[in-house]
Amino acid sequence: MADLLVDTDIFIDHLRGATALVPGRHRLHYSVVTRAELFAGNTATNLSIQLLAPFRELGVDRAVAERAGRIAREFGVRLPDALVAATAIEHDLGLVTRNRKHFDSIRGLRLRSL
Repeated sequence: MADLLVDTDIFIDHLRGATALVPGRHRLHYSVVTRAELFAGNTATNLSIQLLAPFRELGVDRAVAERAGRIAREFGVRLPDALVAATAIEHDLGLVTRNRKHFDSIRGLRLRSL
């Protein structure tokens, strides 16, 4: 059973019925950045809360923040994506995302599928 960090796009796909998130198959985590992005979007708040409930939320600590800054500077990645990538790297998690082009160039990041 793999530990994986799930990017925001996968949660949005799930809400639209395009992707099934099954907590028992993998240990799934998400970044606090994903919570912010879901609440900033057109997603219904109650659905977002229910969707995130079974998964472990990972915050931004000093190590994640510093690595995200380096990723943003070195690879030209937008800060939200850099924070998600840094969270995955710092917690030794594979990252599940459809937006592979945002993350392909980041050394040390393992991209995974569900």
